[in-house]
Amino acid sequence: PTLHSRASPPHRLRGAFAMASGGEMTVGFQIACAMMANILTSSTMAIFNAWIFRQGYHFQFSLIVVQQMVCSCFAVAQVNYLPGERAKVRISSRNYFTLLLPFAVIVAAKLYIQNKAFEHVSPAFYAMIASTLPVGVTFLSIVRGIEPFRVSTLLAAILVSIGGGMIKAGEVSLSPLGLMLTVTALLLDVVRLVLVQYLVQPLQLTGPGLMLLSSPLQCLLCGVGAVLLESTAVSRGIEAGRFPAMVWGVLFLNGLLAMVVNLVTFLFVKVASAVVVAITTPFKDLSTVIMSDNLVVKRMETPMSISGFALACTVSLVYNVHNIFRREQEKASKEETSSLIPREEKTPGYTVAEIGGRGSGGTRDGCSGGADGSGSSGAEAAGAVFWNVSDAQNNALVCCALGVILLSASIMGQLDFGKVVDAY
Repeated sequence: PTLHSRASPPHRLRGAFAMASGGEMTVGFQIACAMMANILTSSTMAIFNAWIFRQGYHFQFSLIVVQQMVCSCFAVAQVNYLPGERAKVRISSRNYFTLLLPFAVIVAAKLYIQNKAFEHVSPAFYAMIASTLPVGVTFLSIVRGIEPFRVSTLLAAILVSIGGGMIKAGEVSLSPLGLMLTVTALLLDVVRLVLVQYLVQPLQLTGPGLMLLSSPLQCLLCGVGAVLLESTAVSRGIEAGRFPAMVWGVLFLNGLLAMVVNLVTFLFVKVASAVVVAITTPFKDLSTVIMSDNLVVKRMETPMSISGFALACTVSLVYNVHNIFRREQEKASKEETSSLIPREEKTPGYTVAEIGGRGSGGTRDGCSGGADGSGSSGAEAAGAVFWNVSDAQNNALVCCALGVILLSASIMGQLDFGKVVDAY
């Protein structure tokens, strides 16, 4: 979601954080509580996923189906709850298939490979390596021309790379397959974060809108993946009695935790500034490391790994905060400049934004040439088919239902119900 600094949270959020004594918390205390909740729930989600896979549940696609169904439901609630969100959900059918579908494929692949990596490396190692992510995103943005080259970026990339090398060197026992999966997942995450800039900025989609459009697609894609790669193993496991009620209960709790994580993140972004959100990231990684080393893979981190993690986290944190302040200054400067320029030129039918082309952010209806990479004319945009919030919600229902039906039908079609009765 786009982050905005707020002097105080909305009235409803203040009510949710009200003290038992009847008075209201200070804004700072509300932010601190939201930050702690965000750190604990996010790290707990990562640890819970890793624990499930290390206990013998190797069906990553099916677990993602459950989680993305929850995210889709939460996105529907957000879009209908937040003022003005319904009107912001608008995308052409062309952009849906040419931009949003590839984005959903990248995210689904990243989630699957990340979960697969948890079978071979500890969540602590994954979290420490993930601390190198912010500079990787900026580096790719520079290569793609989204961000200009800066010496500070190069210096940060070098220091974070040194930290990542120290983390790897400090691992006493490291699976080559696990390392490959970890690096692949992080590279896909870098691509995902850069694609978000392409989607959110040119298409003017907000966080809830993007989730409403992409999560159902991920649910369907992972449902197809589960049909192809996991349904046979799941049906054999059910026949062998390896799916007692407790397993279904654990999956339900995992989906419930995914909903709590989304809710806490939503509240945190509402009450906190972008700087506070950036500061929270290293603490989430640290919490994941501590919980992993004590609950999932009990071990002691080497001094080399700890030093590398501290270096990567510190550099990433300083770089993130510096970047946020720089962006805020650039935004304020642009707003001050734009206030001196008239919005309408003398050329009939064109605005300053339209004359400016890609660099200006596109046309007034939010369907710029930069959104689909084609530089569409106004006539082409006028002939495009656009989806509104009702279309997006119907699409969410169809995608989620189709993913679940395909997976369920595939599993049930392979079951020997005589064996199932004997097993249970």
